[in-house]
Amino acid sequence: MNIYDISKQSGVSIATVSRVINNSGYVAEKTRKKVMEVIEKNSYSPNAFARGMSTSSMKTVGILTTNIRDLYQAQCVYYLEQDLKKHGYTAMLCCTGDEQAAKKEHVELLASRSVDALIFIGSHFVEKSEKDNGYIYAASNHIPVFLLNGCLSHSNIYSILCDDEKGCYELTKCALDHGAKSPYFLATRDTFSVQRKWKGFKKSCKEHDIEIDDSRFRLLEDGFEQLGSQVFSILQDTDIDAAICVDDEIASIVEKVADYCKRKVPRDLQITGYNDSIFAKLAHPAISSFDNRTAYMCSQAIYGLVQVLEGKEFPEETMYTGKVVLRHSTND
Repeated sequence: MNIYDISKQSGVSIATVSRVINNSGYVAEKTRKKVMEVIEKNSYSPNAFARGMSTSSMKTVGILTTNIRDLYQAQCVYYLEQDLKKHGYTAMLCCTGDEQAAKKEHVELLASRSVDALIFIGSHFVEKSEKDNGYIYAASNHIPVFLLNGCLSHSNIYSILCDDEKGCYELTKCALDHGAKSPYFLATRDTFSVQRKWKGFKKSCKEHDIEIDDSRFRLLEDGFEQLGSQVFSILQDTDIDAAICVDDEIASIVEKVADYCKRKVPRDLQITGYNDSIFAKLAHPAISSFDNRTAYMCSQAIYGLVQVLEGKEFPEETMYTGKVVLRHSTND
């Protein structure tokens, strides 16, 4: 969506659209309303970008994260900043939280600071509703947008993601190959990435002739105490013998609760994590996990960003594979 599209959809001249956007010159109220309806319908946010854009590069890239306390997102910020420095760019970081309005506000803030590009960390930014993704589409009308482990199809948006479906498929297969008959899938959020992992989980279960329905997908509350309490209930109330967790933090809590419940890992309960983080390595027993090569993903994002800013070609979607790291939580 650009000023020409707005002109066409609203049935007024480009000059009129420009006067509405910039609030300059006379425009009849009826005409102004017609133009604004098109702008709002398409989540077009020209003002912040119009104020922030300039003909010369500021050598600054905006990085957006929903939760900097999250280990995965924090690591991404670190790797991105290091690679940006190598190319002479400065990072401007925004921690948005989960509210949609706050995400949009931070994007407009970064636009007003004349950033050259935006990087969104994680699939938390990819919404199921196309309308809710409108502010990202609007940003991409002006500057390149890079999504890390998320995917949106739109001009000037570049998605770089690990094959989470395959990763979770392989982790689930590992537990099932070692005798698990009643696996459960544990997550704290229902994101684009989690849905891909869930798909891999179901595929592996199907290949092992294990019937799966949505009751095996347990969406738990975030937070140590709430999560621990819910895991305790699952261990008490179900026949679970394998916990396929969407990240290592959940997996480490499951292991702690299993120990409290006198459930031996891996004899009574196999556990897998994801991200191959310090949580998996320091757990006892150490947790089998999936190395999604965070550093590689970030380096590819910055390489692609530099290519695009230099006017060179870069694919709109890049998917790479990680590897399973087997440890003692899965009978290996």
